[in-house]
Amino acid sequence: MSLIATLSVVGWMSLDKVLEILETQSQIEATIRLQQQVSQLRSHYQEANPDSLEHVFQAADQLLIQNFTHLAQWAQGLHEQGKRWDLKTQYRILNHDQSASSIEGVMLVPLEIQAFPNGTNSGYRPYLEFLKNLTQTGPRVDIQDVTILGNGQKATHLKMRLVVWMKTIDSVKL
Repeated sequence: MSLIATLSVVGWMSLDKVLEILETQSQIEATIRLQQQVSQLRSHYQEANPDSLEHVFQAADQLLIQNFTHLAQWAQGLHEQGKRWDLKTQYRILNHDQSASSIEGVMLVPLEIQAFPNGTNSGYRPYLEFLKNLTQTGPRVDIQDVTILGNGQKATHLKMRLVVWMKTIDSVKL
């Protein structure tokens, strides 16, 4: 009987040690998996180049009109650009109730721009150059409507409704 009791005690002790070894092995495997995940996250973080995000935000900020003073300066710049193509331009803000954008911190300001050729020159080519420049430089604008009046040989009037993207007042850093 004592041999059976001794073997039982040795068996229980061995089983206890085996369970302890399995638990330690499980903890080691969990630690290794966690280290691999941390390594993968570091790799993804380095590949993402977080410093470039600041550059992306700055580039996006350049596409927004900062405030109404900036809007007036930009519109005056359009007037100067119109002179390059021998156009007289006028602008006006259509509505003081600017509509909110689906993008937080951005409001859409509706404008109307009118242009007329100076003298007797045809406005078709200058109008196209003016529109091209408007859409390829400066802040983000969405052209809503363009009307050109003329007789097929000569364009006498360009009227355009557009929306300019501007920072909301509460998004401006003080």
